[in-house]
Amino acid sequence: MTTDSQLPGRAAVRAACQEFGVDDRDAQLLHHRSNAVWLLPHADLVVRLAPDTAYRRERAHTTVAVTRWLAAEAQRIALTPASGIQPVTVSGAIATFWPYRPSPGRPGPADLGTLVRRLHSVARPPFPVPRYQPLRRLFEALALEDERTTPALTDSDRAWLRARAEALVGQFTQTEFPLGEGLVHVDVHSENAVCDHGDWVLIDWDQCSIGPRELDLVNGLPDHFHQPQHERARFAAAYGYDLLDWPGWALLRNITELHSLGAYIRLAPTKPAAAEELRHRIRSLQTGDKAAVWQGVS
Repeated sequence: MTTDSQLPGRAAVRAACQEFGVDDRDAQLLHHRSNAVWLLPHADLVVRLAPDTAYRRERAHTTVAVTRWLAAEAQRIALTPASGIQPVTVSGAIATFWPYRPSPGRPGPADLGTLVRRLHSVARPPFPVPRYQPLRRLFEALALEDERTTPALTDSDRAWLRARAEALVGQFTQTEFPLGEGLVHVDVHSENAVCDHGDWVLIDWDQCSIGPRELDLVNGLPDHFHQPQHERARFAAAYGYDLLDWPGWALLRNITELHSLGAYIRLAPTKPAAAEELRHRIRSLQTGDKAAVWQGVS
């Protein structure tokens, strides 16, 4: 296996497609952050690749199992993976294949709230699903930083992030969540839904876990992405519960924002835009600047 320091490139796409038996001609890079996501126009598929680490293997197998189980249960919540044996492991990469579903625009807050409500009504899968571990990928990214000859972070920033993360994990373990636990997606937002045969469904199940249901409601929280209040209200109304009524909501907001730094720490040495966004996010967190707007870098 390899380290989670650099996303697989074009050669890994070709090897994964050959193993899966699909055409990789004219493959186009769509997204490059936590995963490398490529469009395969001749196969009408999308392939998602990550470094072949033990954690990424576990997540890929869980993602395929959970989404296929939801489809078998006739639950129109998740995009179903492409048929075939997967995930595929080749050339230091772990790959999963999905139908290509270009969508007209993005889902509204009510669409997302409805999807989450339906997900939370589903019983737990009849097979093991990992428990949610707050900030696991951030800690792994910080460990990677410790091994780099040219780190992306200063020593003081690294120490601050580690202390902040440990404090938040400690708070999480002591918190009681009013909605209870179940199968959760953990990364619900408008970029993680596509229109499949007329219905919005969730994609990117890499973080799906058994954990507090409140984890799927952070889309409706005030944060550095500055979603308008009226959109948050629509999400809460569609789901049937407003997380802002719970005094502990800020904990999940803080964990989610800190979690987002992990991908940028991994990419910063090879992607200047990621390095700049990482510095911007850390500065706003350290100074408590709630007015700072964060932008995704793909």
